[in-house]
Amino acid sequence: MTKTVKSRESVQHVPRGQPHPYLAWERTPLWRAVEKAVADLVKNQDLIENEYREYIVGHICKIVDRRKKGITAQLREN
Repeated sequence: MTKTVKSRESVQHVPRGQPHPYLAWERTPLWRAVEKAVADLVKNQDLIENEYREYIVGHICKIVDRRKKGITAQLREN
């Protein structure tokens, strides 16, 4: 089975002016951290993007935001 890997230069972004459902998280520290993590995984060929980057990052931000109380409590325990 051949694995297709997209380079950093071929990252798909939502076309300019096209809204996406994750605008509430853009320009937040959480968004920047998740975007960097996704970019690193793509660069290391650990993740193949089959969707717009904003949808991947936004979905992860939404999940983390919904579970932030539990995540914060767990971080305090360590």
